This record gives sequence, C-alpha cells and structure tokens, in this order.
Amino acid sequence: MSNKTENNPKSPRLAPPERRRFRRRILGWYAREKRELPWRGEKDPYRIWVSEAMLQQTRVETVRLRYPAFIARFPTLAAMADASLDAVLAEWQGLGYYGRARNLHRAAREVMNQGGGAMPETRDALLALPGVGPYMAGAIASIAFGERCAAVDGNVQRVMSRVLNLSLVIDSSPAQQAIRQETQALVPRARPGDFNQALMDLGARICLPKTPDCARCPVHDLCAGRSAGTQNELPVKTTKKPPAPYTLIQFRAERNGLVLLSQREKTGLFGGLWELPGFMVEGHLEKADRRRLKAQCAKLLGPGWRPGRELARITRTLTHRKILFVVHLAENSGKGTPPASQDGRLWASEEDFRALAVSTAQRAVWRAAKSALRSLEGK
Repeated sequence: MSNKTENNPKSPRLAPPERRRFRRRILGWYAREKRELPWRGEKDPYRIWVSEAMLQQTRVETVRLRYPAFIARFPTLAAMADASLDAVLAEWQGLGYYGRARNLHRAAREVMNQGGGAMPETRDALLALPGVGPYMAGAIASIAFGERCAAVDGNVQRVMSRVLNLSLVIDSSPAQQAIRQETQALVPRARPGDFNQALMDLGARICLPKTPDCARCPVHDLCAGRSAGTQNELPVKTTKKPPAPYTLIQFRAERNGLVLLSQREKTGLFGGLWELPGFMVEGHLEKADRRRLKAQCAKLLGPGWRPGRELARITRTLTHRKILFVVHLAENSGKGTPPASQDGRLWASEEDFRALAVSTAQRAVWRAAKSALRSLEGK
C-alpha cells in the first residue's frame, strides 16, 4: 500500500502488484459467492439498463421480485418505446422514484427514433441518454459491451473509501475524484462487468455501512482502513439535513360509487401519477385555514363543492421531503355540476384505481380514507 497521504487524492493508493492481487481475489470471490439475481448473466443491454435503473434507489430484494414482471410486460427496447407512459408508470408501482421510469421511457423512444433501435455501446454515448448518469453508464457499458470502465455506486464508494483509508468527506469533489481514479485503475481489461458487479456485491454483503465483516473480506489485507483500524469510521459523511416538511391536502369526491382522481403533471414530484385532487403547502399543518380549504376545494372540484370532515392523516418520508397527507371528504351542495372525466381527470372505480399508475403513498391514502368512511357508515 502506498504511504502517500490521504490528503492527496490524485496519488495512486495501490501499487501495481497490489492491484493485480485485488482484481484476482475479487473475481475469485465473486465466482464463489455471487448472488443469484434475475438479471445476472444477462447480455441484452436494454434489460441490463432496466435492472440498473431499478436498482439505483430501490432495495435489491424489491427489484428481485419486480424485475421479471416488468421485463415480461416490456421485453424489448421497442416494446418499451411503443408503450404509453401511463402503462410504464403503472408497471413501475412499488419501486418508487418514478422519474426513473419516465426517463427510461423517454430514452427508449429516443434510441428507437434517433438511433435506429440500437443501444449506444460506450459509456460516453450512454451518458447522453435521459436519466443515465456516470454509474449507470459504466455499469451498462462494462456488463453489456465489455468496456473497461468503472461503475461507482454507493456500495463501491464505501468499499473504496475504506481500501484507500480516505479521510475526505465522501461526497466532496476530491474524494469522488480519488475513488473514480483508483476504481478505474482497478477495473481489468478482461471481465470488467464481472469486476464491477463483484465490487458492488462486496459492498452490499461484506463491507457493510456500520459493521464491515472484515474477516470474510477477500481483500482485507489490502485495505488501508482496516490496517489503520478506521474501517468503522469510514466513509466520512456530512450531517444530513432533515427532510423538509410539507402538507398535501386532498379531497375525496364521490359520485355514483366512483371517486374523482386527477393526474399530476408529467414532471416533478409524483409526475404523471394519479391521486385524489389536492394542493401542497410548506410545513406540517395541524389545522388548515377553513377559508383556504373552501377556496381550494371549489377551485379543484368546481362550484358547489365544499370541504367536509377530515377522513385521514398519514405521513410518508421521501428523500428530501416529509409529507403529511390530509384527506377531507368533499361534499356537493347540489348546486354545482360534478367535474367531467377528461384528460387529467377521471371518475374511478376501485378496479380502475388498482389498474392506474398510483404512488405507494397514495394507495395508503386511499385505504385510510376508505376505512374512515366505512367507520362513519357503521360498516
């Protein structure tokens, strides 16, 4: 191991012989211990792309369950491009972060329309696709096309910060540069995809965030963090800001056993998904201003509609937001005309609701409001 200081991120951390041992041991460990996953061994770049998009911000176990059904519905790049965005979003339900699905759909159409249906084959070309960042481009290029390029996700960052005993804050530019450079140097010319997957597996199974299992690590003697006894302190992180509080006030309007839903704009939070009509305010409201409630209810549902009793409250935490969902029953005075079904609006049955692209949080809102109504009706 190089004795150069941690404060010089441009310096190499492993000598050439150490790099060779590192590669050999990681690949040997992977051959013995790799996880059996539905996308492992896949060479179709589109299917690899789907798996990497899903894995970006969703647990492996969840993706393991959802990936086969998604691929069965959209087995090829052409099938994805031909599908409607609503169909893609509906199939993505339960995976969260729907921007990934929107980008996947948009990029598939771009490849079909501009690339003649052929996936870009290099990391740099893949980076031009919507939603494809350095990690995903590296993973697809190395696994599908055998390009010698690193794929640095959170697991790899943690592994390399310990291997390098990196005292820099992990999300700082110098730390990111040091990790990218050394990881790139470690990627072998042969089997780059296997190496990248092995390094990710090592982080997911051995080099864990709080309790690294150094005794089982195939490269423990090449790890400067373990040698220094700092492995449990790495990577160095900044204190995260708490998620910003918001309140989403929604109205449940019913007509002939159907419930009014509205579709969000295609971009932004919950983009393209269906939900009860509502409006967002900053902060967590204990009690909304009645005049504002009435005005917003009339604006969203039309004249003659007014807010009734509160039905339910639930809280969900996203990456940067903590949202309090508050649902009110919407009452019709009989003087107004119910909103018509049109683009972005739908009177939906229970069956319709199950088939639409709806966030996990909104499904919880639906269940809570429905349960409250049953209690009120004495059912």
